[in-house]
Amino acid sequence: MNSSRDTWILEKLSVKGTISVKDIAEQHNISLESARRDLRRLSKTGALIRTHGGAISKNKSDVGHSFQSRQRSNTHPKKSLAENVVKHIYEGSIIGLDASSTSWYFAQLMPDIPCTVITNSMYNVQALAEKKNIEIIATGGVFSEKYFGFYGPLAERMLNQIHIDVGIFSCVGLDNEGNIWESNELNASIKKKFMRVCERKFLLADSSKFGKRNLIQLAPLSEFDTLFVEKKPNVELVNYAQENGVAINFKS
Repeated sequence: MNSSRDTWILEKLSVKGTISVKDIAEQHNISLESARRDLRRLSKTGALIRTHGGAISKNKSDVGHSFQSRQRSNTHPKKSLAENVVKHIYEGSIIGLDASSTSWYFAQLMPDIPCTVITNSMYNVQALAEKKNIEIIATGGVFSEKYFGFYGPLAERMLNQIHIDVGIFSCVGLDNEGNIWESNELNASIKKKFMRVCERKFLLADSSKFGKRNLIQLAPLSEFDTLFVEKKPNVELVNYAQENGVAINFKS
């Protein structure tokens, strides 16, 4: 135990809301494993919440809207996007679904074809449960009642061991420079892990997300293969997509 290091970690978290293992190791000239041990110990005391590669403040862990509130917003555009994406799945594929309400609409609309779905969302599991030809794999991990899904290092380690053919994602914001935004560390962390194991990545963004930023920058749009929208984006975003080889699938 190093009380001065603990104090520094907690002070940084109180200001920034998040900290990485690398930051701690470099600041205090210790190994990455020593920094991880510090965070594990502080997590056990309830002082912070561990994430992949670091930790977040307990005060920042619940930023973002609950699934129920997201489920009730922009329902028609989300359903429209989900209907369009369903046309792009095929038998035998391995599909990754994040815990967004848009993915939930997609899960509801999925035909009962032989395929595998991997998700951290219990709502997605429920939506697919009676479709007998679909094999469902839940990531496991720490359960969040607010988001009704699984998060944390256990969920992320599970994703390290798999391959996904098509990953389906949503977001809370997509700015004109092509940056994708999330509202909280829990969702951002596991979405990044999902993205790393996907061969192809689809981003579903209804027009309410256009031009918006939020707490955490998830990734550049250039990391995705296709952007699905129900309204045509502005010129800046269209140009960004063209320059970076991102297809825009537009359905009104």
